[in-house]
Amino acid sequence: MFGSVEARGRGRIELVRAAQDTAGFVRYLDLLETCHHARRRAISLVLDNGSAPTSTASLEALCTRQDWLHVLWLAKYRPQLNPKERAWRGLKRDARSHLAATLRAFVDGIVSGLHQLGGTLCSIVDEVPQWFLDGHRKPPTGRRPGRPLGATDSYKRAAYRQGKNLPADT
Repeated sequence: MFGSVEARGRGRIELVRAAQDTAGFVRYLDLLETCHHARRRAISLVLDNGSAPTSTASLEALCTRQDWLHVLWLAKYRPQLNPKERAWRGLKRDARSHLAATLRAFVDGIVSGLHQLGGTLCSIVDEVPQWFLDGHRKPPTGRRPGRPLGATDSYKRAAYRQGKNLPADT
């Protein structure tokens, strides 16, 4: 999940995804760019030093937007300096206080919690894919589960040894 709040709390842009990766961060920057074109104002963004914002593709995406996007990097391992973390703390507490029946219900609870955090201009995008909601950790490949028929190992297996660790006859 990527998100930002305006300094005075009037606006909020949130992106809910299955993974917090570089592709999600670049998609979040696209949402910020849409907001910039709508409001015609420069945006200052406070970022931590996580893996998604500091990847090569993310840094390139930030450089292409440097005329209207001003980035302030936080010190490493200092989440208490990020004002967004305070909102996350309350949202995590509320989400953990009850058990959702399904992953879809959990994601819907997160989205409704983000709406309750307020802001007159809320833009909350839910991009959680169905394969994640079905319980898979990675997108399906389209192959059947299990080993393909006729598959062989790439290494020679040791022969099965029977009776090596049995006690001696008495």
